[in-house]
Amino acid sequence: MASKNMMKNAIALFLTINLVFLVFTKAQAPPPQAPVCPRDSTQFLSCTNVLNLSLILINNQSVLPCCTLVTGLDAATASACICNAVRITIFNFLTINVRVNQVLRLCRIIPPLGFRCP
Repeated sequence: MASKNMMKNAIALFLTINLVFLVFTKAQAPPPQAPVCPRDSTQFLSCTNVLNLSLILINNQSVLPCCTLVTGLDAATASACICNAVRITIFNFLTINVRVNQVLRLCRIIPPLGFRCP
């Protein structure tokens, strides 16, 4: 009889300790969602002209139509919009990322650290 009570107490203690440890564990936060462009990608066709590989130099005048489109967007969203616009027209991803960063800097938007076109 005493061994049954002792066994019940041991199980109760074990479950209590497990419950305490489970309460103090921290769940991993879900990864952030990829930014989604709130505007239609056809509006960003002027950005694809700026990002054309035949352009040697991107300057303020050539990027102005694109800058007016990304004004008011945060850096991640602006990058996503430009990447969506050029995804079909250009296939060299390294060049896309470099050019997107150049365009964002000319628009006075600091590109997100480590941003890559999806």
